[in-house]
Amino acid sequence: MSKNLLITGGLGNLGSWLTDYFCRYTDMKVYVLASQQRPILQDLDFTFIACDIADTSSCQQALSKYTFDVVIHTASVNDFFKENFAYDALIVNALGTRNLLNYFKDKNLENFIYFSTFQVYGQRSGLITEETPAEPKNDYGSTHLFAEYYVKQFHSTHKVPYTIFRLTNSYGCPKDHDSSKWYLVLNDLSRMAATEGQIVLKSNGQATRDFIWMGDVCKIVHEALKRPAPHDTFNIAGEQTYTMLYVAQQVQEAYREMYGKALLIKINEEDKSAYPDDLQVSAKKLQSCYEYELQVRFKEEAKNIFKMLNQS
Repeated sequence: MSKNLLITGGLGNLGSWLTDYFCRYTDMKVYVLASQQRPILQDLDFTFIACDIADTSSCQQALSKYTFDVVIHTASVNDFFKENFAYDALIVNALGTRNLLNYFKDKNLENFIYFSTFQVYGQRSGLITEETPAEPKNDYGSTHLFAEYYVKQFHSTHKVPYTIFRLTNSYGCPKDHDSSKWYLVLNDLSRMAATEGQIVLKSNGQATRDFIWMGDVCKIVHEALKRPAPHDTFNIAGEQTYTMLYVAQQVQEAYREMYGKALLIKINEEDKSAYPDDLQVSAKKLQSCYEYELQVRFKEEAKNIFKMLNQS
């Protein structure tokens, strides 16, 4: 029997990838919750639900029309550069998550999957496991950690089944040309290459990050939904770090293959910063529970971004 799946933030950056994946590759009935509808993914069969998760009555009114078996909760505020971000993050990321949990506390869910962030650790070097103390250094990390506590609280008090995923840096071509996430590394470098014919890095390019392709994230979530909720927390990571220069070079290669010409990369020669190169976000715990294989697709996704921009 087909299950009813609710994806909150299902038109957002990661959410739109999840919506696309579960509509195309599963027999689940997909419902997408967002604050407002946008003209994307229009070839897919899903039911749109308009809802402000920060508004208790809005949640109650919008969700009460349907029944759901599982929830993937990705709706959050993460545009840290915007005015009033700290307030909005607390209201949406923390209290918005609580509103959803409060609604679903007696709805017999099979799993409430919460997408948190590895930024709850506040650590930029060394080995990060799920046992690493959470000491967030920004409002994004703090409010997601607060939401994690709510998830565990409602499991303790109302037996809401849950899975918490702490995601590192996911990448992939936006599903929406008008995405607000063009500032993300691969998106930014690819758009710069396409529009300016060069890549100019503000740094020396040696800063490193753990990256994971969003297509792999979708497959991991699908695997998680095949099993009972573990009531546990997992890192979702690529377990390999890449420098900003390496990502730029992948965009450079994609540009050469796509357009048949060279792309210049300029780095900031005055930046003498030395970055720790020992960051490792462990996903061993995840690997022990779910079967999956990771792909590295910087070049392919850069080409997809070029195609999107050419069509606009």
